[in-house]
Amino acid sequence: MIPTLLELGPLPVRSFGLMVALALFVGAARLAKSFRHYGIDPRLAERYVTAAGLSGLLGARLWYIAENWTMLRHDLFGALFASAGFTFYGGFIIGALVVAALAKRDGTDMGRFCDALGPCLALGYAVGRLGCQLSGDGDYGSATYGFWGMSYSTGVVPTLAGERVYPTPLFESALSLVIVFALSYIERSENILARRFQRFGFYLVLISLERVVVEFLRINPPVLWGFSEAQVIGASLSLLGLLFILVPRRAVAAPPVS
Repeated sequence: MIPTLLELGPLPVRSFGLMVALALFVGAARLAKSFRHYGIDPRLAERYVTAAGLSGLLGARLWYIAENWTMLRHDLFGALFASAGFTFYGGFIIGALVVAALAKRDGTDMGRFCDALGPCLALGYAVGRLGCQLSGDGDYGSATYGFWGMSYSTGVVPTLAGERVYPTPLFESALSLVIVFALSYIERSENILARRFQRFGFYLVLISLERVVVEFLRINPPVLWGFSEAQVIGASLSLLGLLFILVPRRAVAAPPVS
């Protein structure tokens, strides 16, 4: 693992921070492409992605602190600015609320806006998880003796010496790229999931199922019926996505591809 890529004098360049910045960059570029397809001003993409990224990181950190309050409350300042400790769904929910408020303020059609988000979010997540992999921030899985096991002994949250675990950040990056390709294929179609919010619903179903499945390889504690918090939230978002897909609407989600 490479938590720190290099040091510019007293300023360390962290691999996690660099990959987050890259995720925002590629996410903005991909969202601009989707915006053009859906008839939304592509110049708005950078603003929305930046707002989502900053608020999402804050939300992910605060959610993590809330989950681990008994351990972190004695060093709240250190917990706020540590290089490890983020909860994806906290960032997703807070970032979504902030961007939805911006879109409403701009008068952007919410159906087309949400349908345009899927490929961008999946791509940004794929790149962001590479930051977790490089930094070894504790998002890896349980111990394994399989050939796919990796050691994170030099990570921010190190594994025990000689212990090999599931590299779940790599699994999530790979699965998220598959989701990007699937959503991009649907986006180019005029007929597949063509009603408003259906494509966003499909994104919610895919990304939530991905997280639910990978979570079985992690070491997070169960909170309900043997399932972890991430699995419970993921299942809830997946059901919400199904509602978006199944509830009939009249207007189509996108104009013909130009």
